[in-house]
Amino acid sequence: MSTGKRARNRKKEQPHDAVFKIFFGDVVIVRNYLEHYTLPAVHEHIDFSVLRKCDTAFVSGRFGVSFSDVVYETQLLTGAPARILFLFEHKSYQPAQPIYLQLLDYLLQIWEEDVKNKRPLALVIPIVVYHGTNLWEQKSFTDYFGGLPEHWYAFVPDFRYWLTDLSEMSIREIHEKKESERLRNLFLALKLSRTENLVRKNWKKIFNFGGVYEQDDRERILFQTLILYIFNVFDMPQTEIKKLSQELPELENSWIDAIPDILGKKWKKAGLRKGYRKGLKIGQEKGLAKGLEEGLAKGLEEGHEKGREEERKEMVKKVILKFPDWSDVAVAELIEVEETLVRQVRSELTSKSQG
Repeated sequence: MSTGKRARNRKKEQPHDAVFKIFFGDVVIVRNYLEHYTLPAVHEHIDFSVLRKCDTAFVSGRFGVSFSDVVYETQLLTGAPARILFLFEHKSYQPAQPIYLQLLDYLLQIWEEDVKNKRPLALVIPIVVYHGTNLWEQKSFTDYFGGLPEHWYAFVPDFRYWLTDLSEMSIREIHEKKESERLRNLFLALKLSRTENLVRKNWKKIFNFGGVYEQDDRERILFQTLILYIFNVFDMPQTEIKKLSQELPELENSWIDAIPDILGKKWKKAGLRKGYRKGLKIGQEKGLAKGLEEGLAKGLEEGHEKGREEERKEMVKKVILKFPDWSDVAVAELIEVEETLVRQVRSELTSKSQG
């Protein structure tokens, strides 16, 4: 694949990659996935009390991956010294080459890291989460080596990966999955991300988080990430999103209202055009309230730029602290800010931790 075509494909998949990594960067969601989307033969032997996200990043430039997908480690309930890593490889399309080649690339990097750090080789369970339009054809690696003498297949590095194919799951099956927590919201959004009308029809199922929320920002970040994902995929106007969300709980609606002031660069631009003339007429004091309501009127843009900059910096800070192994590019793409701002915030956080 040419460099230009690979870059275009990666740009097309960025919204899917970003929302997947945010959700699967949450250990509670990963535990729910393992408990409800894998076989008992897998999850019943896991010591979930030590389940944690790995800090090491694995890069596979040969397959167009600029940063690693999500890797977790744990141990067996028996206390056996083996380290078990769950490698989540998200796909929104079926790759042209066998998926085993990319997974092998990851496995080798993980084992090389084990050797470098003088520790036992980790057992790796590759997990593929797929939400393309066609059913995923899951072959064994030996299927790609046809026509060999029977005994020669012993020399093929055969291994398995666990597959969650959202294309073969119904909307009802995903929605009614017991105790799957925020996975149902994410998986519904991923499954329906090809059809805007189905997203509108199932809006309440996708975005009604429900339940009692913790005091931290976890639920809000996940919810706003999901809203921005759908917004970026379909380029939906703010007014339509608010209209569709009228039946959502009051708290979820307040999270939507907060997005333009913190993350929604495109929403701000639309609001600026809409509120420009009104902001000029009603003056600076009244213009502030009206401008914030309708998208920050252009007439007050310079006077309040500093405040908005602080809000953006605060969101960048929260994302870096939650996902410290993310690259500056990945953080900037998610929040839609300049990389220079991300580097500045990261530098400030580093200086503060060393001070």
